[in-house]
Amino acid sequence: MSRATQTIGAGFKALGGASMSAYTLEFLTQSGTRRPGTTETIVVPHAEMGRDRTCAIRFDASEKTVSRKHASISSEGGQYYITPLSQTNQTFVNGAAINGRVPLSNGSEIQLSSSGPRMRFLASQTKTSTIRLTQRMQMFASQSLRPYRRAVMTLSVVFVIAIGAMGYFLYQSSQELGVAKKQIAQQMEEQLKNKEAQKVLNDNLAKVNKDLAATAKKLAEESEKNSEILKQVEISNNIKKMLDDYENDVYYLHMSKLVYRFNGEVNSYSNLGSGTGFLLDDGRFVTALHCVHPWYFNTSDDAYNILNALKTQGEVVELTIVATSPSGKQMTFSSNDFNYNEAGLETNTYEIDGDEYLVRVNTDNTWKSDWAWIQTAHKGKIKSDALFSKNMEANDHIYVMGYTFGMSQQPEGGLKPLHSEMTVAQDGLTKGVVKVSGRSFDSGNSGGPAFAVNKNGELVNIGIISSGRQVVGQIVPIANIR
Repeated sequence: MSRATQTIGAGFKALGGASMSAYTLEFLTQSGTRRPGTTETIVVPHAEMGRDRTCAIRFDASEKTVSRKHASISSEGGQYYITPLSQTNQTFVNGAAINGRVPLSNGSEIQLSSSGPRMRFLASQTKTSTIRLTQRMQMFASQSLRPYRRAVMTLSVVFVIAIGAMGYFLYQSSQELGVAKKQIAQQMEEQLKNKEAQKVLNDNLAKVNKDLAATAKKLAEESEKNSEILKQVEISNNIKKMLDDYENDVYYLHMSKLVYRFNGEVNSYSNLGSGTGFLLDDGRFVTALHCVHPWYFNTSDDAYNILNALKTQGEVVELTIVATSPSGKQMTFSSNDFNYNEAGLETNTYEIDGDEYLVRVNTDNTWKSDWAWIQTAHKGKIKSDALFSKNMEANDHIYVMGYTFGMSQQPEGGLKPLHSEMTVAQDGLTKGVVKVSGRSFDSGNSGGPAFAVNKNGELVNIGIISSGRQVVGQIVPIANIR
């Protein structure tokens, strides 16, 4: 669900009397006009904090250590999370700097930069349905992401005056039309023989009918706008349901054991990391190549270079991968059983004990080959659309799932992939991959599925999470797999 649609949808519900959750921020330090002990109730599901005029929680320009967009607080499934947005100034929760989204508890202390304002997060029991309508409208208008202020004001006007305006316009128009028709009838009766007067009267009648038609058209346009907004909210809700339905086919990957033979001696290591994979409806289990054969992707590590040389020369190099579904189902794979495009990597040489060995390496031009798959006897629910994956357009929405930062972000005793949303940054493919902006995946999400809504309105898999730098990410299109 996009932030604008989420905010507008929440506003519609709150203005309509639905009971929406809210929370309170208690400011612990002086910040502009806010004194210590000042509180502010937040009613929108996504609120950005910073000095930018678009932020719902805005700080004075004198707060130099607060970035223009410093952090955001959002809700998901009844849980509130804080996410750092600044690349220069850190965000602290309970005194510890955070590098990604973390959950907030009642009483959590938030600080924007090491010397910036501090505040306490208080999970409020207040519901928006208990707040007076005018106060509700003011809070929604001031907090609902100021970039959408014009849309919010339009929606507020539509909701507040639509019913009254409709009745008023129809009543006034019908009264005016009745009076005008009566006057015209009287004039026609008095000046029946005067053709010029007849023309004037006809023109007047046409003007009245035109004005009435314009009023009806305006009301119809406002009604259509409301219907379109509600339709977008419904589409977003359907996307969430479809993503939830795919969760059991998104697997947590544990690289449990590495075995290799070097100079005739067999060596093994365990617990080498984690990643994400997913099961398609045709039985193929898909992930990123750098999860299955990581030695092709880390040329700065001598150990990986040795494994690369051994693998390229046909020596024993095998990684055992255990895939676990949120449903509890497990599958165990050998890295040597996966299909991948070794020729899609570039060749190089690496020296071991004075001898040069051929190695396969990934470069900026070969990320398009960062895929691997294996056929299984199981079939998932995830559908893919290869043609769509090559022809996406800038600003199309991308939805991803995976196990970012491994088990550190998982609920105790359970398994649930993290959801996030991005947009396509460029039309089509760039160097064989889909470029995305607003990258919301990180280590551990590699190999996870990326989804989009195709022209048939279906939520389909369009690719594999591969890599990224800061806010720009790369998705290998599903069409590259062969």
